[in-house]
Amino acid sequence: MVKFLLKNIPGLFLIIILLCCFWLLLHRGSARFYSASPYKTEATSFWMPVQESVDWVISFPENTLNAIRELGNLRKEVNRLQLENQSLHIELSNQNSTESELSRLKEILQIKAKLPHQAKIARIIAHDPSTWNKSFVIDLGSEDGVEADSPVISEEGIVGRVLEADPKHSRVLLLTDKESSVSGIDQRSRVTGIIQGTGQNRFRYGYVNAGEDIQNNDLVVSSGLGGIYPKGYAIGTVVKKSQSENGLSVDIEVAPVVDFGALDYVFVLPPISVYE
Repeated sequence: MVKFLLKNIPGLFLIIILLCCFWLLLHRGSARFYSASPYKTEATSFWMPVQESVDWVISFPENTLNAIRELGNLRKEVNRLQLENQSLHIELSNQNSTESELSRLKEILQIKAKLPHQAKIARIIAHDPSTWNKSFVIDLGSEDGVEADSPVISEEGIVGRVLEADPKHSRVLLLTDKESSVSGIDQRSRVTGIIQGTGQNRFRYGYVNAGEDIQNNDLVVSSGLGGIYPKGYAIGTVVKKSQSENGLSVDIEVAPVVDFGALDYVFVLPPISVYE
């Protein structure tokens, strides 16, 4: 008997599978072909786990595919939300930048209204990359009435002068450049001298006699002499004073009142000849 069973295991397994399938068909058939009986109840209780297992095996691939599709949809939604979030951040940043620009322009217009001389507002659009020439480019040119040697100032004080102008743009030479100079006067003691650029963030206050009353923290302003800059605009404050080697003069360092690295807008004044 045992040998018979061992030889016919595939057939017996097939018979069991067929019986299971037959039972499932009977169980899923119309209810009118069956009547409730203790035998049916016991059979149902016996075969229910088998049916559930078979149903799970049959539905597993479909459920897996549905889960994979759902995961793909979730990933697409996450990517969409991330892109939307980035877009909103950019939009918010642009809005903040626009509001800041409008606030800055409003401030500039208020300053312009208080200037004693008629001025044109110019935006800085480029900086000279060279180290030997301190300059930048503004968005006003000869078509806007800008001329060479027109004084350029900010709300703090003197920035420089227009070096050259084409129809649409102008190049401004900063007062810190070695080729720049302006006649200055100590606002407290009224001692005059020449403010010269050094190529660094310092001016040299030259042509001042050793006995003159110059003190640290004195404010130096333009004297109006020299033919370029009008009188009374701030240049810088005295930060260092020392006796020259020959003892006849003093070496004076002046720190600019203008933060040249933070400039975004400047004011272009008419040439000083207009005031004369």
